[in-house]
Amino acid sequence: MAAMSLTTNDGLRRALSRGAIALSIALAVSAPAAAFEPQHLERLRATKACEGCDLSGAPLRGADLPGARLAGANLVRADLRGANLAEADLERAALQEADLDGANLRRANLVSAELGGAKLRRADLRQAVLRGTTAAEADLSEARLEQAHLVKADFTGAVLAGADLTGATARDLRLFRARLARAILTRAELWGADLRRADLTDADLRDANLRAVDLTGADLARAQIAGANLRNACICNTVMPDGRTEVSGCRACDRPRTPDSGEKPR
Repeated sequence: MAAMSLTTNDGLRRALSRGAIALSIALAVSAPAAAFEPQHLERLRATKACEGCDLSGAPLRGADLPGARLAGANLVRADLRGANLAEADLERAALQEADLDGANLRRANLVSAELGGAKLRRADLRQAVLRGTTAAEADLSEARLEQAHLVKADFTGAVLAGADLTGATARDLRLFRARLARAILTRAELWGADLRRADLTDADLRDANLRAVDLTGADLARAQIAGANLRNACICNTVMPDGRTEVSGCRACDRPRTPDSGEKPR
């Protein structure tokens, strides 16, 4: 009987050991990518230049890096809260899930940068260039984007509640399912933008160029649209400012949403 007990205990220990090993392997596989390279962080702080560097998860809160050269850098999950990145070159930089709350990115180059899931609440992006940038599910609540260049950027599912996009150039901008409640879009150039199922409640769209935009399923309840150009827009199952659901424009959705022949977007 004692021998049987010992055998059972040995088997249990072996099983527990195998389980612990398997759990360790699983945790290693699911763990986030390795942290930043310390020498890369030192180089950035010393020279304000680290193109293509690995700065993933780097502690850069409040860093003073105006004009920094960070093209192609890996800044995934980096802490950049309140950092000064004015006029920085972040072209093609990886900034997924980075924390840029309150950061100064005025006139920064973010062409083709990856900002999926990033936090940019109350960030200053005035006159920044985000052409072709991907910012799906990013949080830009109350961000300043006046006169920003957003042509062909992808903000699918992004939060832009209370953001200021006055005078922004945003042709062909993808805002599918974006949350733009109380956003300011006065005089914004949104020609051809994808605003399907977007939340535009209480938004200010006065004098905006909304030619050929797709507003299928969008909610514009209480939005201000005086002076907005909606020619050739797809307005189908769209909640209008007065609360009624408009379906009369569904036919415009079946044809290419382009300006009149020979006319260029303003």
